[in-house]
Amino acid sequence: MHRSEVRSTIWQFKTENGPGEAYLHEDGTCLYMDVWEEDAIWLAIVFRELTPMGLDLVFCDEGYTFDVRLRAGTTEAELTNLVNAAS
Repeated sequence: MHRSEVRSTIWQFKTENGPGEAYLHEDGTCLYMDVWEEDAIWLAIVFRELTPMGLDLVFCDEGYTFDVRLRAGTTEAELTNLVNAAS
């Protein structure tokens, strides 16, 4: 779904925590998520699995109160621990 210059692909979905949305920036450099943290962590792990291993990914929140590297093979538990340690 193409809605603007900024958003190239938009996903809307429902989780146990409620509705969510994610969209990929037009140039493919950022995946923005509007979901609960637990769902964002899961979605970030799935996105990481779909990207090339050599691509450097960073997971951060809207206010940039933390940013952690998301390496290939990172589990949900590991990412949760990284986020909690950085917050």
